Amino acid sequence: MSKETKIILDELNFTIGKLNQKEREGKELKESQYWYREGLKAARDIVLNVEKLANIF
Repeated sequence: MSKETKIILDELNFTIGKLNQKEREGKELKESQYWYREGLKAARDIVLNVEKLANIF
């Protein structure tokens, strides 16, 4: 995994984790925060899939 990809994934995971922690503390996420987290998860999946494809070729 490239250094750049690792940095991107670390940032995505950090932000997703902050939102998850907020939810675990019993605070309900605003709808915009929920969808922001879902978008971050989708972005993380895309980065991982692109990395997999890059390793194939």
